[in-house]
Parts: sequence; structure tokens; C-alpha cells
Amino acid sequence: MSLEALLPTIEEVIAAGGVFRLYPRGTSMLPLLHEGTDSVELSAADEYTVGDVLLYRRANGQFVLHRLIAVERDALTFCGDHQNTPEYGVPKSAVLAKMCGYFAGEEHRTLDAPEYRRYARECVRRFPFYRRNEKLLTFLRKVKHTIVK
Repeated sequence: MSLEALLPTIEEVIAAGGVFRLYPRGTSMLPLLHEGTDSVELSAADEYTVGDVLLYRRANGQFVLHRLIAVERDALTFCGDHQNTPEYGVPKSAVLAKMCGYFAGEEHRTLDAPEYRRYARECVRRFPFYRRNEKLLTFLRKVKHTIVK
């Protein structure tokens, strides 16, 4: 069944405060999610922050499950864990749901587990220029000062 056909059911389950289990396709979220064996639990995306995995819909109608790596005033920036090219300018209104847990095969995993939190931080850290990072800015200022001398 297509995600387009499932969308009303997903929205109904989430609106009722439930969790919808979805088996994502593709390789963009490797090594976290493997097509055909792993699944995600989706809940309401009333609140989200950098590092969260969100389900959103592109302007062309395509559904995407990627990690949020930056929040701007009017738009979001996403990137799959297995990708290097971010997707800029996604409107906040495109967000449909938030990953609240996942299954590696049949083993349930929570997002508050230390290994997952560490993994999510590392995924976001790959994109240092999207974050306000005082240590990085200090380092770049020192490099600039050294080069200018």
C-alpha cells in the first residue's frame, strides 16, 4: 500500500494520540534503519528539535523520513543519515509526524537510550555550519588570526 493511501490512517491514529508503525523504504537513513527489516514509530510532531527524525512531504508530493539538522525562522533543513547533501527550505507545514521509537528487526529501541542519543548527536555534528557552535567559531577565529598575521 502506498504512503499516500495510508496518510489518512496515519493522521487519524496520530490525532487520537496514538503511534503508527511504518516500514520505511530506501537507504538514506542507514545505518540506523534498514529497508525491509526495520520500522519506525511515528507520533505527533507538535514539538521537535534539531536531531529529531521527522516524516515530511516535499512540494512534489514525495514523503521523506530524514533527520532535522537546522531550524530557521520559516524553514527547516533535513538530511538523511546516509547522505551528505542537506535539503534546505522545507516549510514547517510540511512536517507530518515525528519518530518516537524504532524497531531494529523485532527489537524495540527507544530514543532516550544513551547509544541512540550519541548516534543522533554525531549525525547532526557532521553539519557544523548549520549549528551555532561556539567552539567551532573560536577555532575558526584563531585560524583566521594566524593566517592574517
